[in-house]
Amino acid sequence: MDIKAVSHFITVLWNVWNSRNNSIFRGVEEDAKVIWDQAASLSKDFRIFNLLEDPVLPRKTDNKAWKKPNQDTIKINFDSTVYGMSAWYGLVARDADGFVHGGRVGFVNKELHTEWAELQAMEESIYFARSKNWNSVELESDCASLVNWFNCRQEDLTMLGHRLREIQKLTNYLSHFSFNWAPRCCNKVANALCSWAKTNNCKMDFNMDYPLEIHELVLIDAIN
Repeated sequence: MDIKAVSHFITVLWNVWNSRNNSIFRGVEEDAKVIWDQAASLSKDFRIFNLLEDPVLPRKTDNKAWKKPNQDTIKINFDSTVYGMSAWYGLVARDADGFVHGGRVGFVNKELHTEWAELQAMEESIYFARSKNWNSVELESDCASLVNWFNCRQEDLTMLGHRLREIQKLTNYLSHFSFNWAPRCCNKVANALCSWAKTNNCKMDFNMDYPLEIHELVLIDAIN
């Protein structure tokens, strides 16, 4: 079907579903012509997200970008990806000017759920910060569930909550530590590092000599 036919088809199906609900739950029977008229009217009047017309209300453009940390603070973005019986992670550390101070990629050869893979990446990020003797560190991830679990770890009696409490102890020597959520569009460098680690199936640390594959994304974040 062409796009016009698809639009009409979906609208008719939705109205047929509404009519069926009215018949079952309200005992109201509607003629097929009434259903079609309702569908035609809906398709004509509601043009906000219509497939055939320009939207009446302009769609909001996504201008979100990676936010630089405060002066004297290192921000570490991390991410992970799970495929089969392995999980890969990537992390990158940057300063208030967007310059890369280092990072790490690696993998774990065991089956992990997404949150546990993200937890592995978080732990690697903290160990990496400790190896560099940084005092003020901000972690950032696009895994909202992990951020919420970490911030509510004292009330979480699950194994994950216990593990998060153990990881939090690793941050006690830092003068400042925070763990925040960022949308996926602000975590592109870490995500690209995950893909790179998976493609190359490698473990390594890097300093300012980061993989060329993330160079353009690093520049975009630094400029913004």
